[in-house]
This record gives sequence, structure tokens and C-alpha cells, in this order.
Amino acid sequence: MNQVIINTNKFKTRAAVLENGKVMEVHIEREGEGTLNGNIYKGKVANVLPGMESAFVNIGLEKNGFLYVKDLRDFEEKYLTGIVNSGKPIEELLNVGDEVVVQVLSDPRGSKGARVTTHYTIPGKFLVLMPNNNHIAISKKIKDETERERLEKLFSEIVPEGMGVIIRTAAEGKSIYHFEKELQYLIKKWEEIEVRIKKAKTGELLYKDNGIVSKVLRDIIGNDIDEIVVDNEDVYWEIIDYIRAFSEGIPKMKIKLYTEKEEIFYKYGIQKEIEKSLEVTTMLECGGSIVIEKTEALVSIDVNTGKNIGTMNLEETVVKTNIEAAVEIARQLRIRNLSGIIIIDFIDMKVEEDKQKVLKVLEESLAKDRVKTNIIHFTDLGLVEMTRKRLGKPLSYYFQDECPLCKGTGKIKGSRAIVENIIKELKDIVSEKDIKNVKIITKSSVKEKIEEIYFDFIKSLLQASGKTIEITTKNRDLLKDYEILLES
Repeated sequence: MNQVIINTNKFKTRAAVLENGKVMEVHIEREGEGTLNGNIYKGKVANVLPGMESAFVNIGLEKNGFLYVKDLRDFEEKYLTGIVNSGKPIEELLNVGDEVVVQVLSDPRGSKGARVTTHYTIPGKFLVLMPNNNHIAISKKIKDETERERLEKLFSEIVPEGMGVIIRTAAEGKSIYHFEKELQYLIKKWEEIEVRIKKAKTGELLYKDNGIVSKVLRDIIGNDIDEIVVDNEDVYWEIIDYIRAFSEGIPKMKIKLYTEKEEIFYKYGIQKEIEKSLEVTTMLECGGSIVIEKTEALVSIDVNTGKNIGTMNLEETVVKTNIEAAVEIARQLRIRNLSGIIIIDFIDMKVEEDKQKVLKVLEESLAKDRVKTNIIHFTDLGLVEMTRKRLGKPLSYYFQDECPLCKGTGKIKGSRAIVENIIKELKDIVSEKDIKNVKIITKSSVKEKIEEIYFDFIKSLLQASGKTIEITTKNRDLLKDYEILLES
């Protein structure tokens, strides 16, 4: 049974997707905070970079948005030159101070601002409206050629001239009744945006994509969901109203109001799965493991046999571990919401047929992912390269902060290296005549290292200038590796 579990309170809203009891996705939105993806702003050009064929646009955020020239072409046709894809360089299209309306493609991350575009899209459940593009595109997940032809013909008749749509997977098998209703709704939204454009100031938000509950209803709820369980009565009725308005009622799907005392995410085992997915290592049922580490540039995933010693030959054990890892990797990418470039180091396989078998399992598992993925087959180094589109923030954003000791490296400075820094500082203190006592406050591991190897040297260094030394530790961890207090 496939379920969506929704938990909401005054601080945050969370939604989890369960497939046959297993947590597959977790979506979180804190009060006053959410993804910027899909938001449309009125911006002002802050800088034009001809060498990078791009511009920085002030959209009222801490960091300016980044606009590539190729993401400017629709805007160029309608608002600038009137020429379709003129091929003009960006410096001939935009100047510093020009106003431009942009939509966020990807959230700011790290030191980078949001990536923005003028290829506007207004998403609905069955279709995505492209108000500045007259193209009709159909989801690749709709495989049946007869259905694709039906949808293309139907939409070519109902979409207004000068506009286009992306027909979503959820449209498969649906009638014109659903499409006309939603198309009217989305066109009205765009017309409201155009009215605001004329009056808006720089940095003003013109359109905000819906909150997490609406996104879940729009993007996740469908014929494959058997049950929605929600712990808030207002949200419960919101879901009922949405389903009545935009669907045929989905007769198989049940909607339940959760009223038990135990928090809903604990009741369904979701919190436990979240905590597991925040760890670097994920154990496999066969005894193997996968190690997932995220860096600024990419996500690396390493597969290990671990305790899986197998019952037959080595190659069979390796293939079995890799196949189980492929299924779990697809799941972990979804639940952790990892994106960008992903490198997978499966356990080495000698037979090409085995490699293809593992790749097929990975592709089939990723086919269930709503977020676009692209797999590049095994490289010459035996690694699998793939990408996953960035949508929202990773799970770790909501539960983890940067370690003040290691600054995100995952490691802290070694005790000997810290002692060497202390000695260097003490050498500078030796010449100060008014200092009588030196007190070093540090971690217990550093204190032990000083007493084991360095104490006699440090003591003699200070005694030569008439100074005494005291080394102590603090019960709590220091934010700094050590502190040196000087007493006269």
C-alpha cells in the first residue's frame, strides 16, 4: 500500500511518501521558510558578464540571481528585440539597471545565488503552462503512442495561441474536462502576474509556488496513492476540497484524519528512517553497506560488501550486493533529496553482463523518482556517473548544522597538531616579562598528549623565563581547540 503521511503544526509542515511501508520521500517546509523554486520576481540587472554570457540580477534576496543568456531568449522575443532566438550576445540585450522579470530555477546554495530564467512555467496537476512559449511537450513517462497523439491533438485545440504546455504524466487517460478547467485556472494566474509586473518594484515577488501541502496534492497524489493520513483537521478538509475540485475523486484513495496521541511521524516509523538517512553509512539487508558523502561539487556513493560473505562464489556475492545497493541508492537519493552530479562506486564486477544487470536495476528503481535523473553508464574507471535535478533543499538542511570544530570537513584537528600550535604561541609569550603564570585550557585528548610527550619541554621553556604552567580541561567541548590565559 502506498501512503502519504502529513504532519503539520505552527512551526513546520512535513509530508512523507511511503511505498509498501517504506519511507521513500520526505518533504519539509518551516513556517516562513520554503523553497524559492518557481517563484517569479521583478528584478533589476546588477551586472552583465559578457565572458560568461550571463548577468547578475537583483531580485531582493541576499545574493543576486544568475541569468544565462539562453535563459533570456523568451523574454528577448516578447519584451526586448521581438526576434526569436536572435543569437545576440547578452551585452547587446541587457544593460545594468534594466528591469527583467525572472523565475527561480534553483535555490541559492552555499556561496551561489539562485539561478533564474525567463522561460516562465506555472505548474498544475495535469499540465504546466508556458505563457511565453507556443510549444506542446509531453512527459516521456507516457509511453503509449496512441495516447501521446490523443493528448497532443487535444491540447493543440484548447491551448491559446502564443502559449504552450508541458503535459504531465498525471494527464494520461484523463478527459478534456480536467484539462480545460486547469488551463483556465493557470491562465488566470499568469494574467494576474502580468498585471502586477507593471506596478511592481525591484525585488518584489510576483508569484509564489504553492506551499508543501498543495505541492504534495499536485505532484504526488494520483492513482498510485492508496491513502492519505493527516493530523490536522484544517489540512484534512483542504485535501478533501482539492480532490473534489481537480480530480474524479480517486475512489480507491482513502483520506484519514489522525487523532492518536503519539506523533504521527513516530507512529509510522518515519522519524526513525529520517535519522538513519542522516548518517553517512546505510546498511543493506545482505550485510553490505553504502557510504554516501556530499561535497560542494558532487555526491559520492561507495558500495561495500561488509559482512556479506555470501554462500556461493565471489562474483555472485558481489553482484547480489550491488543489486541490493542499486535499489537502496535510488531510495536514499529520494529520501535525502540529493542532487547534482552523483558518482557511484559499485563493487568491481568482471563480467559485462553483470554490470548491465546492476545498471538495469538502478534505472528501474530511479524510474519511480518524480525528480528527473540521467544515468551515464560505467566509465573506464568502473564508476557510474549520474545526475539528479535540484529541487528544494536536501534533508540534511533541516536537521544538521555545520560543526563549529571541523567547519564541515568531517574531521577535527589532530591532538599533536594542536599541541604544536600551543608551543608556537608559548614561544611568543616567553619574552613577556610581566607574565608570571600561563594557564592552558584545552580538550582532554590534547591535555593527555601534552602530558605524554611534550610536558617537560613546555615546562622548561617557561621556567627559563620564570613562568609557571597549569593545564586544565573543561567539561564541555571548546569551540576553539584551546585557550591560553595569562596571569601577571
